[in-house]
Amino acid sequence: MRTFADQAVIAIENTRLITETREALEQQTATAEVLQVINSSPGDLTPVFDAMLEKALRLCEAPCGHFRMLDRELLRLVAARGVPEAYAEFLRTPVRPHPDNPLGRMLRGERVVVVLDAADDEPYRAGDPLRRAYVELGGARSAVNVALLKDDQLLGTLTVYRKEVRPFSDKQIALLQNFAAQAVIAMENARLLGELRERTGDLQKSLEYQTATGDVLKVISRSTFDLQPVLDTLVEAAAQVCAADMAMIFRHDGEMLRLAANFGFPPKFEAFIRNNLEGSAVPGRGSITGRTAIERRIVHIPDVVSDPEFDVPEAITLGKMGTALGVPLLREGEPIGVIALSRQRVEPFTDQQIELIRTFADQAVIAIENARLLNELRDRTEELTRRQDELRVTFDNMGDGVAMFDRELRLTAWNLNFQQILDLPDAVLAGRPSYAQYFGYLADRGEYGSADLEVELSRAVEDADREMRLERTRPDGRVIEVRRNAVPGGGFVLIYSDITERKHAEEQIRTARDAAERALCELQTAQASLVHAQKMAALGQLTAGIAHEIKNPLNFVNNFAELSGELLLELKETTAPAVAALGEDERAAVDEVVGMLRGNLDKIAEHGKRADGIVKSMLEHSRGVSGERRVVDLNALIEEALNLAYHGARAQDASFNITLERDFDRGLAPTELSPQEVTRVFLNLFGNGFYATTKRQRDGAGPEFRPTLTVATRDLGDAVEVRVRDNGTGIPLNIRDKLFQPFFTTKPTGEGTGLGLSISYDIVTQQHGGTITVESEPGAFTEFTIRLPRH
Repeated sequence: MRTFADQAVIAIENTRLITETREALEQQTATAEVLQVINSSPGDLTPVFDAMLEKALRLCEAPCGHFRMLDRELLRLVAARGVPEAYAEFLRTPVRPHPDNPLGRMLRGERVVVVLDAADDEPYRAGDPLRRAYVELGGARSAVNVALLKDDQLLGTLTVYRKEVRPFSDKQIALLQNFAAQAVIAMENARLLGELRERTGDLQKSLEYQTATGDVLKVISRSTFDLQPVLDTLVEAAAQVCAADMAMIFRHDGEMLRLAANFGFPPKFEAFIRNNLEGSAVPGRGSITGRTAIERRIVHIPDVVSDPEFDVPEAITLGKMGTALGVPLLREGEPIGVIALSRQRVEPFTDQQIELIRTFADQAVIAIENARLLNELRDRTEELTRRQDELRVTFDNMGDGVAMFDRELRLTAWNLNFQQILDLPDAVLAGRPSYAQYFGYLADRGEYGSADLEVELSRAVEDADREMRLERTRPDGRVIEVRRNAVPGGGFVLIYSDITERKHAEEQIRTARDAAERALCELQTAQASLVHAQKMAALGQLTAGIAHEIKNPLNFVNNFAELSGELLLELKETTAPAVAALGEDERAAVDEVVGMLRGNLDKIAEHGKRADGIVKSMLEHSRGVSGERRVVDLNALIEEALNLAYHGARAQDASFNITLERDFDRGLAPTELSPQEVTRVFLNLFGNGFYATTKRQRDGAGPEFRPTLTVATRDLGDAVEVRVRDNGTGIPLNIRDKLFQPFFTTKPTGEGTGLGLSISYDIVTQQHGGTITVESEPGAFTEFTIRLPRH
């Protein structure tokens, strides 16, 4: 029995080894067959995928499988085997995988996803459409999904599934991984082969284009004077390289387009072109040449028959034109012709072909331009030959004196006026002196009276290429202008002009202009003064009327208020005994009434005095500004005004306080001005600054806010500058232009007359001829800048 048991074990082991050997042989055979398919179809992946699926399904004992490729996170079916048609149709629509299904898991990095039962996992229960279709349309239960990876990048998936729940063995999974690796190799080979073929095709086309371009350039270089061979070669090369059936070049001749060269034209179509279009006016948009010439850009008509604007039916019936391309020949943006290609089939030209025709167009322009320039050169040469004698006569009869020096700086040519202007003897000129000798001769004769000028001219001998222009006065009083211009190749030309009369005329014009400018300035000043006087006169009349109408009633109010106060005191003293006899409540009522009357009279007196002050300010403003001018220390004047304003503010409000900062220019020279009026300006500006900083502090600026007023002076040479800056409430932009208008104020009613800045503006601008400007940022600062000119 033991012997039989041993023999049974040996038989079982032999059976296992034979099975494994057979399976390994089948796998190796399948792998070899797949590799053979890969080698036989290097650029076609479809037979490779089909062979892989056939081998994989047979060796893994699975009925269904498919390959899908990843394209921008969407899976696209590329091969399927054994899959029900309904599920295959579903797979043909690219889909985005659910994060929890096998495809989504492979996107997150998993290489193999094994599904024991697709109908009993979370994606199916969650209602994932992919998993639902997988189970219900494809009949999938147990499945293996293998990622197709290249450098850890997911390219696609290989899926094999069974329609019953039966797990795949590890060997089967390993086999599928091997097939996936082979699929990646096949895909990479196909990609590289496609790139290689594309690159080879591009290089071949580029070589053809370069060869055609080289041929055209050779013809251009050989046919310098004859343009026709160049154009013929160009249209033939363009048609052949771009696979066109016809090519033509039209040249722009004034208002006409004339056929200059053509290739591949059917005889009847060529005859039609020459008889109907060659000598006519520039065609309209109905033809490829006309549209290109009009638009001055490349025109590509993929299908001539369906183009709504094309109206040359003979091009279709006689020329069999299907696709047309027109490229303009442009010189400095203007069309000088058109090169056109066409195919007798509808096949648009590629971008590379269009770019090549653009190059041919540029070469045609160069050839046409060369021919034109050569013809012009021949004509100009003949013209120059004819005019050489005329120029010689003109040179001798020029109004200016002209002398030419060669590259060795030796005199080579001169005209008669040159000799006459400088009084040069024939002997000096006949010796053809060098520039240094010529200059020395003039210096010895006393032509240059300035040693500096002699040094400059001596330096010019060494720097002959430098252009020069100067004027000098000859000993006889004539003014001579000397210009020196370099000559290409070396040497220079000296031009002498007698500008004596011109200088006299310029001096007279300059004198007359200065006198006119002075008169204009005086007139403008007088006009400004007159306008100001008219304004002040009108304001004075208005103010006088106001004062006349208000002063008397105001005096009555003030006087009677004062008198009523005195009478009230007398009444109080007279009735004191009687009041004392009253009861305590009656006495309190009487005292309260008397106190109220006294307070009312005080308020009447206070506001009456304020109204009186306003009237006085109006009268003062209407009288304008005046004051004796004298030289003063502006820093000291500002310091005095600053102290006066500060103590005045403290007298009105004992709680008032502000930091005064001074930035005086200690080198400021004394300035001539009207001290009384300028002090008045500064008092107005300082008072406004005190008001603005106090208002900002009272409006809740915070405990860290420190009211500050800064005064700075600067000496600007021809003027002095004073800046007054406060960190108060600032001035809104929309009212800054009104600041210097009479009666305009930013203060509440009763706190300002609106005349302070107006008076200050008149004092600075009218009396002192200066300027006053303002810069401000609401809630941050206000800065007034005064500039007073020195007289």
